[in-house]
Parts: sequence; structure tokens; C-alpha cells
Amino acid sequence: MKMKRWLNILILLLLMALVVVHSGKFLGYDFDELFHPKEKTADPSLVSLEEARMVWSDATAAKLTSEGIYEVRGGRDLLGFVMKSSPYSDQFIGYMGPIPLLIALDADGKVLKVLPLDNDETPSFMSRVTEAGLFDSWKGMGTDEAASAVVDAISGATFSSRAIIQGMQYRMEVAGKVEARHFDWRKWLSDGVLLLFVLLTLGAWLRPQKASQYRPWIWLAAVLILGIWQGRMLSMAQFTIWLTGGIPLAAQWLILLIFLLAVLLPMITGKAYYCTWLCPFGAAQSLLGEVNKKHKLKLSPKLVKWLQILRTAILLFGLLAIGIGLSFDFADIEAFTIFRPQSAPIVALVLAILSLVLSIFVARPWCRFLCPLGEMLEMVRRKK
Repeated sequence: MKMKRWLNILILLLLMALVVVHSGKFLGYDFDELFHPKEKTADPSLVSLEEARMVWSDATAAKLTSEGIYEVRGGRDLLGFVMKSSPYSDQFIGYMGPIPLLIALDADGKVLKVLPLDNDETPSFMSRVTEAGLFDSWKGMGTDEAASAVVDAISGATFSSRAIIQGMQYRMEVAGKVEARHFDWRKWLSDGVLLLFVLLTLGAWLRPQKASQYRPWIWLAAVLILGIWQGRMLSMAQFTIWLTGGIPLAAQWLILLIFLLAVLLPMITGKAYYCTWLCPFGAAQSLLGEVNKKHKLKLSPKLVKWLQILRTAILLFGLLAIGIGLSFDFADIEAFTIFRPQSAPIVALVLAILSLVLSIFVARPWCRFLCPLGEMLEMVRRKK
């Protein structure tokens, strides 16, 4: 059993290495740049004529005026003004770092167009942001109005859209000479509540007998806080993004803390933590299982064994597919996306709904037989 455990871990590490080699990046470090460093623009606020022509194809000149704002002309005619959000708004971090914007104003100083510039965000997140029309949210607004406009984040791309919104607002504050407002009380509130809940579940994990009578309430809190309210949970899709693109600590330090606890606590003690106490989808299945305690379906040990092999196969196949360049994304199948149904893939939604229905008759079917993240965490857990 011990040899099998370490063999599984070795296979897992080899597949992760394959993913890294295929992407050319490890934790955000680009292998190509180590040997062929790219020349960086001295001033990130510099706007070239080519960039101005992304908005006005007939632009003939882009001249700096003040605060990184460029006056754009087509011959003698004033076409408008253009600026970049970087470096003014670089403190606002998406999943993989800041998301610089090119912001164009018309000749009257109203927002004409907002375009994302080169960034390290996951393309699927940026596609969701674009398709949801986020970049058109400020069209027709003056700088002061755009700075104070209330714009909602996009479900399924919360971190990316929040970084874009905050970056746009702050850049407009600078452009309009509006007093800057850095404090985001909503982020501090969500982080504070999540941190308190993590501490609560750690206490429950340490004293499971004493916490057993409160377990349904803890499950409910996991569903409401991590799932419905914040949409912050561990997943293999998130892990593969971290593995290649790096971890933006400013935005995801709490999720990283949860990941470290999920891996290290089971390795040291042999007792599962995240899947048992924190995972909102596992909690949702457990709550539904409470509805029907007496009439559960009895699965044969042989069937259970084969179903658990299926979970292993999903994890290893997924990593292999990504590593050899196949068009595969764990987010397309992971049931956690049901907490953001507006942007969830159809396959993931179907699997999530089926798992929730089956959980009334079979204990936590997604966790036990399908979840690739659960399989990865189980691989590193000490077996008794």
C-alpha cells in the first residue's frame, strides 16, 4: 500500500512536470525569458501611435499632455484622448496579475472605448469578461462619472473583472483629479469572514467529536460562504493555473492558505481536512444526504472500487491531456462551477445536478467517484 501511494505521487509529479514543460512556464516564470530576456518599455504609461490606431484608424499623431494622457489627432482634427491604466492601477490584481487597459476618450472627454492590453489572465476568463460586455460599462461617461460608477463583477471571472473595474476606476480618478479611494471594504469583509470560517473549521477538524453535532451548520455555512456568496474554492482548474501562471498572492492569499492546509494537514496526520469540512460542493451533497438517511442505495465493494478508479483516471487523463496540448480544461467538468451557473459549462452543470440528486441516495457521489481534486488530495494523504 505504501509503495502504491508513492508510485501514485510520482506519476502525479511527472504529469505536472509535463504540464509545465508544455506551457513553458512554472509558477509564472517564463523559461524562454530566462534565456532570451525581452526588452521592457521604460515607461508603461507610454502610448504609441500604433496603439492609438487601435481606436482611431486615421490617427496621425499622439502627443503627451499630462498625467499620461495623450492627445490624438487625425491631421489637424482632434480625435480624442487616450491613456493606459498602467502603472497607475497595477496594484489591482486579477488571477494572474494586473490587467492593463487602453482607455480612449472622445473629443468631449467622454469614454469612447476600453480595451484590454497584453496580460497573463486565463483566456477563458477574459472571454467571459468580454462577452458579458464589461468593457462597454463606462461608455459615454466622463472621467468623474466613470471613477464613481458602480459596476458589478462578472460571475465566473470574479477576480479578473474586479481587477478591471478597480483599475479603470482608479485611472479615471487620476485623470479627473478625483480624490483616490483605495479601500475596498467589500473585499476586506469577504476575506475576514472567510478567514474566520477557516479558523472555525480548523477547530472542528481538531475536535471532530465535539463538532459533530454542529456539522450540518458548518456544511450550510460552507455552501453559503465559499459557494454562493464568494465563489472561492479549490479546484484542479485553479491548481493548473497556479502551476504554470503563478499565484497572485495579493488576490488569492487566502485560497493559497486553504490549499496548503488541504495538502499538509492530511500528509502529517492522515485525516482529511478540506473535503470533509470546507468544500462547498461536498457540503451541499452531505446536506442533501441528510434528507434520506435510512434508504440509501447499497453499492457492492467491487463497484465502489471501480468507481474510485474512475476518479483516478479522470485526474491523470486530465493532466496528461493538458500536458500534451489537447484542448482540455478541468473547469469544463468540475461540478464546483454550479455556484456560478451563468458562466458554467453545460457538462459541468449536468454532472453537478446529477451528483446532487444522487447524493440523496448515495453518500457524496461526486467526492468519492468523480472529483479530480479530491483524488489529488487523497494521493498525498497518509493511509492508515
